[in-house]
Amino acid sequence: MLSARFLAATVFALGLTSTVEAAEPETLQKIAVVDVQRCLLETKQGKAAKGELEKSFSKGQARIEKKAADLQKRMGDLQAKAAMLSEAELRKRQEELIRGNAELEQLSAELQEKVSEKEALLTEKIYKNVASIVKQIALEDNLQVVLVRSDMTVLYVEPRLDLTNRIILRYDKEHAK
Repeated sequence: MLSARFLAATVFALGLTSTVEAAEPETLQKIAVVDVQRCLLETKQGKAAKGELEKSFSKGQARIEKKAADLQKRMGDLQAKAAMLSEAELRKRQEELIRGNAELEQLSAELQEKVSEKEALLTEKIYKNVASIVKQIALEDNLQVVLVRSDMTVLYVEPRLDLTNRIILRYDKEHAK
């Protein structure tokens, strides 16, 4: 019984091995890279998105800075008048300042979240368009693999294998506003 199981397992393993051997991939001969980060930053749409994000952040940041200055002024006033206020009034104003500071922190967190969400949406749209163009070029040039180029993943590549400039040019041509 034990040898029958062993024999069945061996036959099964041999069958898998021959299947795996038959499905070996061909040798890679046509590889290219693309710097997606450059595409996001250097396409016309990417530059416009960056400007839009900076504008949105600046508006929110100005609002936060105005509230922070007001809070700072109120804190200075409280420190100057603290000796003249009753203990109850002093505590009341301190609590108002604490609430104001919490609101300021909340506004800052909301601004960061809003800008991050907007950035993610804009980046996703551009990334999908870049991926589509990469696929088109890969099919046209019979490329087998296109890698994302970054300092962490691809340390060196021969410049002729970098598709980034071609992709940026085609992107701007196909996705002009």
